[in-house]
Amino acid sequence: MAMIASPADLGRAIRGARIQAGLSQAELAHSAGVSRKLIGDLEAGKGTAELGPALHVASRVGLIWQAPRPTPQAVFDETAELVRDELKRGDADFALRLALDGLKRLQVMKPTVLKRPGTTGDARWDALLAAGARVALRDSGARPRWGIRLAEPWFPAEGFRKLGDAYRELIVRRTPKEFAEFNVYLNDKSLEAG
Repeated sequence: MAMIASPADLGRAIRGARIQAGLSQAELAHSAGVSRKLIGDLEAGKGTAELGPALHVASRVGLIWQAPRPTPQAVFDETAELVRDELKRGDADFALRLALDGLKRLQVMKPTVLKRPGTTGDARWDALLAAGARVALRDSGARPRWGIRLAEPWFPAEGFRKLGDAYRELIVRRTPKEFAEFNVYLNDKSLEAG
């Protein structure tokens, strides 16, 4: 697969696709809603062409640019944002599902470093994500130094159902040590990827 790594590469790709489509520069410009001069500049590989119009022209001739796979940090940042948004909506149950899904994805990705994501707006949830980062980084040997241990034990599932003493004790025993260090208690089965 050919890579587009420079304005000249993009210019060659647009020119080739335009010619293959049987379009003149003027026809492509009209179709894309840009000037013929921009088409000429793009095809000449000029680096001064604006990105937005260049992307629009490329899509008009069928050049699709794919984004790379998300990085572990992008997944982590997005997880924190999604949790924050659900907490604002008052849906802590769905926020927990999103957090656990994001943490499972991270474990599969096997990151070697994770920086602190944006805050969820709630110290408990920030602690949950910090603990999850430590679990995801377990095999790499990296250990983030960010995150604050909660003053009181927190059982996220308790917000959705009543937990009896026996079940709470089971959760405490089943909680990964990285979560217990933050005083966050959840069943390790809820973190299993797959």
